[in-house]
Amino acid sequence: MPVLILAGEEELLLSEKLEVIKEKLLDPAWASFNYSRDSESDLKQIIDAAAALPFGPGNKVMVFDNCELFTKKRGGKSDDDGASKTKSKGEKVLEDLDRALASVSPNTYVILSCPHNFDKTLKVSKVFEKHAEIETFDKIKYWPGSNNPEMLNWGRKRAHRFGAVIEDEAIDYLAESYEANLRLIAMEIEKASIYILPEKTITLKVVSQLSPHFSNVFALLDNWVHGEKALVLSGLQEVLSKSQSAIPIFAVIQTTLSKWLNIKSAAERVLASLPGGRGIQRKDLPPAEMAKRLQSEIKMNPWVLKMDLERVHRVSLEHLVAKKQELTRLENAVKTGMISDVHALTIFFT
Repeated sequence: MPVLILAGEEELLLSEKLEVIKEKLLDPAWASFNYSRDSESDLKQIIDAAAALPFGPGNKVMVFDNCELFTKKRGGKSDDDGASKTKSKGEKVLEDLDRALASVSPNTYVILSCPHNFDKTLKVSKVFEKHAEIETFDKIKYWPGSNNPEMLNWGRKRAHRFGAVIEDEAIDYLAESYEANLRLIAMEIEKASIYILPEKTITLKVVSQLSPHFSNVFALLDNWVHGEKALVLSGLQEVLSKSQSAIPIFAVIQTTLSKWLNIKSAAERVLASLPGGRGIQRKDLPPAEMAKRLQSEIKMNPWVLKMDLERVHRVSLEHLVAKKQELTRLENAVKTGMISDVHALTIFFT
């Protein structure tokens, strides 16, 4: 259906589903013309969007974020009740909406992203139900000490995305530590999967060791690769204050840089193979398109690969190579007692 509603309180699952839909529907070459995202939505905007047509080939995709049309507000009043001054005006708006949704072009997609549960009792909900595909994302109900099969299944699938397996005890530990916040748990599983390389099993010992001491190392690396100097300085101080030794931090950084180097060099080879020559200006491929091309060479989940491509997009391969060599020299200097680990990390990041 050309009208899609993603609703629910589990923000991570909803946002990831939205990204999958965008990549599936949008032609990267026409995305600047055929994609829009609005943080506010009302029925008039949606009616106008339903009448839009794509520019050129492909699909037109319009996303409305933070949609609250299908949720009762405080006091028990819904958006469709509060928006209408009179009964006749409200009914006319719903009739216009019904007609607009019924006549959406097959290549036009109206997507409503709703960070609340979908209330089927509202008048506006009943209109949308006739024309929209609705997918819900409820929060996983988890209580400390409980053995929740849904949480365990999600944790196993998440680890599999990063080419790893995870012990049930490790999932329970993370769920309790982060109060079942899937986005935070996902970040910890990603960190652990990199930390254990070349091993594949994420154990309770790994997550219990990694989470308290190195919870900010990956955020520090993200800030560094994006050139956020002020955040790097403050993040480095925080990381060092939580660790008795920087040696394990060196291991995490080494593994991450090796992975980024592999991805960056493969991406450079793809770009070099694109048509070139006189009168032809070669452009960078979007990270999503590059991830698809590298899938056969780099055995990573496309979503994870896309994230790493976005991280290293503006960093040159030469710079990554130089920093990897510098890190190796500094790590050797620390292990031979020529320099303190704190001083070495400070030199590397600043």
